[in-house]
Amino acid sequence: SAVRMEVDDSGPFPVPLGEAPSSSEHTIPPPPSECLATLEDIDETNYVEYLPLPSARWRSALYCEAVVRRLLNTSFDSYVTGVRAADCEADLRRRIGKGPPVWIEDKHALPLPEGDTHIARVWFASDGLEYSAKLKGALEGGARQALWEDLKKFMLVKDDGDGDGD
Repeated sequence: SAVRMEVDDSGPFPVPLGEAPSSSEHTIPPPPSECLATLEDIDETNYVEYLPLPSARWRSALYCEAVVRRLLNTSFDSYVTGVRAADCEADLRRRIGKGPPVWIEDKHALPLPEGDTHIARVWFASDGLEYSAKLKGALEGGARQALWEDLKKFMLVKDDGDGDGD
């Protein structure tokens, strides 16, 4: 019998951007390079570039495509889960302080140049397409603010009754 697989009706994520590409200045990976997460070699099959704003100059990612795709798909949910499960006050305050993420970020593999605020796009050499760097499930505006306020309640709950006299 055929193997049944769960079908995600939302389709693959991220979806390529439909508008004209922002530039054609993409390159091949600088040799030698390896993914900071998987340590696999980065080549034209898994090389990624990212576009920080407002500088709008493409930069080489230090993660391979599989890791960048995983971050895009899981970072938002991981943030929410991490806040709810945090058992360390310093970790909780750090997470709450920044607020729910909207865009992909990683200070080691996707560092932002000074003056830049976020990563707007990623480009995968494997298909030559650009994608939004917005995280799957990420909220913006009022919806993000409402979630942030809701998550801040976890700090109040965790601050009560812990016996430290605060």
